[in-house]
Amino acid sequence: MQPSMRLQAAGAAFLAVFLFSGLDALVKATTFGTPLAMVVFLRYAAGLIFSVGSAAAQGQLRPKRSTVRRAVGRSLAGLSCAVLFFGALKLLPLAQTVALTFTSPFFMVLISAAMIGDPVTRRSLFAAAFGFFGVVIMLAEKLSSEAGSPLGFAMALASAVAYALSMIMSRRDTAHDSVPQMILVQNLINAAVALPFAVYWYQPVPSETLVMFLAIGALGTGGNYAITWAYKHAPATLLGPFEFTALIWAVTFGMLFFAEIPSLHTLVGAAIIIGACLAVVQPAAPRRASDNARP
Repeated sequence: MQPSMRLQAAGAAFLAVFLFSGLDALVKATTFGTPLAMVVFLRYAAGLIFSVGSAAAQGQLRPKRSTVRRAVGRSLAGLSCAVLFFGALKLLPLAQTVALTFTSPFFMVLISAAMIGDPVTRRSLFAAAFGFFGVVIMLAEKLSSEAGSPLGFAMALASAVAYALSMIMSRRDTAHDSVPQMILVQNLINAAVALPFAVYWYQPVPSETLVMFLAIGALGTGGNYAITWAYKHAPATLLGPFEFTALIWAVTFGMLFFAEIPSLHTLVGAAIIIGACLAVVQPAAPRRASDNARP
């Protein structure tokens, strides 16, 4: 892979995490009291609006049957991730849940190697481990003082596996399908699956909240475009550690919008995460001929 493509894919992954983190902050600020089923449906219904517009503008509004067939498994993996994550939140403190789900880069490395033959390098394993170490430092105060349910731990880890699986499926499917159609079909399937549950748990939603959901849909669609493009042009072993930057954005948004001041643990952990991402982006140095020669 060319160094310029590594940097572009890394930048797209970094942007995607930023957009998804903004989505999370917006949800936290605007959707208190809304049933989970409605939150899921409105998020994907709003995303469907933007993905339809984007696909139509590029003349890709009619996906093939094969595209839809491949999207089913990918969409179900994404929905499973959401259900498991929110289920874990009911049983565990938020800090523990987030820390456990950030094991996804480890699963990405293993799943990508098994499913699509991505190379597993020492650098990618080191970066994932080093980045996760930064997460542990950031959450050390909470992790050392709060216990949790074994079922909650299992659900959080299963959520990480489902997320990793959906990302690897996205990378695999980009070899066959265009990014606009992948995002369009995935939003359509997710909205369709969530619709009956949203109807069952329906509650009136204020108009200003619906406007905010449009912003959530735009952020989600933009994030999906960025992350799908990144996985189309780079292996998961390179991009996985960038998931850790979500905690950096959480700290930033917490300071700006919720007056949350980060602790020393948070700052040190963030520095380690940034270092891990920078290490994995740098291309490996070419080996000299003398290095390959036998003594």
